[in-house]
Amino acid sequence: MKKRHINTIDVLIERLSESFAKIKNFNILQESEEGRRLFDLIVKSSSELENFQTLFLNYYIPASNKSIVDSWNQVKTSKYKHLINISKDELKDNLYETIRLGYVGLFHKYESYLKSLVDAVNFLLKELNDENNLMSIEDYCKKEFKINIFKSHHLFPITERINYISNCIKHWDGYPVKEPIILDFKYSDPNKKIQIESEEFKSDIERLKSHCQLLLSQIMMIGFKQYFELDYLTIKESLKPEIKENEETKEKIEQAMKNIDFILSDFKK
Repeated sequence: MKKRHINTIDVLIERLSESFAKIKNFNILQESEEGRRLFDLIVKSSSELENFQTLFLNYYIPASNKSIVDSWNQVKTSKYKHLINISKDELKDNLYETIRLGYVGLFHKYESYLKSLVDAVNFLLKELNDENNLMSIEDYCKKEFKINIFKSHHLFPITERINYISNCIKHWDGYPVKEPIILDFKYSDPNKKIQIESEEFKSDIERLKSHCQLLLSQIMMIGFKQYFELDYLTIKESLKPEIKENEETKEKIEQAMKNIDFILSDFKK
């Protein structure tokens, strides 16, 4: 039986739709310009990471492997092979170079995603922020967490790793010598270029994709956190009458703050 072709775009949209369906009143949010912009961002950025993964794992890396095999066959069958002093492992550096360059591209994808995400959440919360004189995501992160949100990759193991590899490749010709050396490369040979196998590269892409999904929730929570930090009476005045008179409202707000603090614990390292 012929294997049915799977459309990765369909799978992506269906997976995102299932996730958003769990969010209360998301259908109402999606009807707004702000909600559509945020949803479009998530679809676009997720699609870009999927395409990046497909490009490297299905095309670039297999092409590099084929190049290694072809080159080795040329060496073995050359009438001058007795003059050629090269091993198959040395030829494999073509593969490692492809993967090293992949990490540079991967970190650039992440930087673009983070900037677009912050812009979209700022846009989503603009009306709420203007009404209550609240800060943008960037300014609040500087005040509350003492960080530049666009330089926060050191807070998360996967983005710290990808950024470190990327910087070593761009500025140190692929050698793991950039200071400070992160734990992943603490015991690596400084005289040997970073060598990462394709399966490990694939795993790092998957970890980054998961991180981006979590980051969406965290950036949203940063936006709402400062709203909940307003004086309770100020918040109460902005609530609908039927909610305002509910005795459990204050308790729910306090619990929401605890939940937000837990979600944002990564930013308090």
